[in-house]
Amino acid sequence: MGGKNGLGLDMKLRINKLNKIYPFFIVVVRILLGIIFLIASIDKISDPASFARDISNYHFVPFGLENIIAIVLPWLELFIGLGLILGIMVDGASVISGILLFIFIILIFQATIRGFNIDCGCGLKEGEMVGWRKIFEDFIFLIGAYLVWIRKVKLYEIIV
Repeated sequence: MGGKNGLGLDMKLRINKLNKIYPFFIVVVRILLGIIFLIASIDKISDPASFARDISNYHFVPFGLENIIAIVLPWLELFIGLGLILGIMVDGASVISGILLFIFIILIFQATIRGFNIDCGCGLKEGEMVGWRKIFEDFIFLIGAYLVWIRKVKLYEIIV
């Protein structure tokens, strides 16, 4: 009937299928993460003053640095997004996106713990407030960045 060998063979076939699908799954994750960073950058690039106010609301960055961050960070997000979507310098884009997501999680966490009821300034949805849901969302994105970074098969990438 099924026996031990039948179960082992079935498991090997499933793992073999997953190994074939996994590289395509990573490409989808990479492109989705790139789109998220690209969308997040657009409003921030078009209105850096508003983004600087959002940064200031966290009461975490030393006074005056929020303007520099509001100018530099959106462009970094844009280049990360383009790199992930187009498959250019994917290793660097995934590492930098992971670092940024980790920092975003810390900033949102400290604002949530301190009881701030502020717009996250993420650029994805207008009026999205800091909170546990946003931390969870960024954690999922962080897992995606990690999966892209540890990929073994570099599918649809321009190796630079």
